[in-house]
Amino acid sequence: MSKTLTQILGHTFIDQSLLLQALTHPSYINEVRNSSDADYQRLEFLGDAVLGLVLADQLFQMFPDFSEGDLSRLRASLVDQRKLAELAVSLKIAPLILLGKGADSEGVRTKPSVLADVFEALIGAVYCDSGFAAVKQVVANIYAPLLTSIKHDAPLLCDAKSELQEILASEKQKSPVYSVVGEDGPAHNRRFIVKVTFADDLTAAGEGSSKKTAQQAAAKAALIKLKQIRDT
Repeated sequence: MSKTLTQILGHTFIDQSLLLQALTHPSYINEVRNSSDADYQRLEFLGDAVLGLVLADQLFQMFPDFSEGDLSRLRASLVDQRKLAELAVSLKIAPLILLGKGADSEGVRTKPSVLADVFEALIGAVYCDSGFAAVKQVVANIYAPLLTSIKHDAPLLCDAKSELQEILASEKQKSPVYSVVGEDGPAHNRRFIVKVTFADDLTAAGEGSSKKTAQQAAAKAALIKLKQIRDT
């Protein structure tokens, strides 16, 4: 188990008991009543805070021109339950979780909430084991594809949707309609294509690492198209 997690996280635990605790579901403790081991809940609490801090630091350094609101929204998109569960799946953490037999038979192992909790617990365990520098490296390794994608999308993260909405409203036109027309890529690094229909029959499209980012990209493309029409 420890060798597998070392490969997954890129971290060798000095204290193996922390690794065991991070993977132990409360149902396992309840079932193995003589066990002195603890479950992952305390480490999850710590990991949640540590992960938020590490990502806040990385985003702060990557995007010096972003506002507090932009940085907060970006961080929230990287630590929500769905994203953490996707990361846990991509890292093949689920088979390593220690569960009670009853919980395992009920499909608890694949529940997004449990996968997200264990992911955070592992982050907390790395921090307890080796400190901030070590956990920062682990998070950087895991999040590298997502952060690269976000950096690529950075010029599109302004609030183009609101600007487009305001322009159309000032001209007494209908609100723009957004629809997802395509998506690809692995679960932990999806790419979405969104089309926006505006000004009766005009359309524009945009791509991004999330539906919201793709919508912003489509709105920006629509703004460019409107400007080109007005300039002709």
